[in-house]
Amino acid sequence: MMNKVIYLVFVLFTIFTSACNSEKKRTISKEVYEKELKAIKAIKERHPLADFEKNEDGLVRLVAIDSLSNGEIPVELLAFSKLKVLLLLHGDNLSELPDWICNLPLSKFFLSENNFKHFPQQLLKMQQLEVIDLADNPISVIQTPLNFPKLKKLYLQKTKITKFPIIKQDPNSPAIEFFLSKNSIDSIPDEISTMKIKKIWMTDCNHLSYISPNLGKQDSLEELNFRFFASPGTGVYNPNSKPKTIPVPKEIAHCKNLKSLNLGHNKLTAIPNYVFEIETLEDLQLWGNQISEIPEKIVKLQKLRNLTMDGNELKTLPKAFGRMPNLQYINVQGNAISKENLPVEMFDISREKKCRLHLYMNYDKSFEGLPVSQEQFEKGYEWY
Repeated sequence: MMNKVIYLVFVLFTIFTSACNSEKKRTISKEVYEKELKAIKAIKERHPLADFEKNEDGLVRLVAIDSLSNGEIPVELLAFSKLKVLLLLHGDNLSELPDWICNLPLSKFFLSENNFKHFPQQLLKMQQLEVIDLADNPISVIQTPLNFPKLKKLYLQKTKITKFPIIKQDPNSPAIEFFLSKNSIDSIPDEISTMKIKKIWMTDCNHLSYISPNLGKQDSLEELNFRFFASPGTGVYNPNSKPKTIPVPKEIAHCKNLKSLNLGHNKLTAIPNYVFEIETLEDLQLWGNQISEIPEKIVKLQKLRNLTMDGNELKTLPKAFGRMPNLQYINVQGNAISKENLPVEMFDISREKKCRLHLYMNYDKSFEGLPVSQEQFEKGYEWY
């Protein structure tokens, strides 16, 4: 009987203690919420368009403030103990960060379209950062290597840097995605072998004159984009522009996971031989060059899904397309291809998911002139 009483007292004590702790947690949460609400009100008074997003606990995880006209970052941000994402965009006058910013538990920091002339030193103390966006800032020099062991994405497009940024990583660091378009970077140096890289976007970089063969050692590399436009950022191909041939090393054929390669508008007269060795390729873009032939050995790219070759000098397509079941999209508009010159063999295939064929700029979708019947055509293709 005594043991039952002791047990009952123990159970009641446990329930009471748990209830007290829960009440204490609720009290703490209420204080936190009130503190955050006060901070939101203060920020809203000065920045009416500021946007706030909360996580599943109701705590602020994202703050977006557009156009900090006075260049002053609200110190009330310190009230958000769970703040993971901060966007301070289009500030124009924002050129420095306060020292207290290092105390924010950010994982993603967006500072594009401001007036930073140097890489903010305060960021160097925030080694937990996974995403850094300093695009469209007049940054000219970055002292590297930068120590960001958790960094996943670095946005530095449309700055004034001339050197490829080197990031210090540890064995557990993720592979980084670099967005470096519209810069005057002169090379991708040999030091890239010290990093794990997932993606490199360097479009409209006409100063690029050297790409290290060490790029071929990047087993984590999935995407390379060395696309060029006549007018940077317009997305419009201009045949009167003067692109340069990017010196992509043949060693990239050794990249074990490269899925996407864009060499659009690169003054190529033939598809580089190394391309046919990248058997992991799923997306190949070679638009706006002077390529006159797609060799039959393209059949080696059995994982290829998308092929973009508009604006070249092709007159026909390869028979090999009839042995590439994974093709889903072919864009060859703006070439001198006639339906009559298409090989019968490229249609000798039946696909569960038909390949969209974009043949003419005037969107001619008739079947007249094809070397096969409409029925045979539609076994593996459809007009785009």
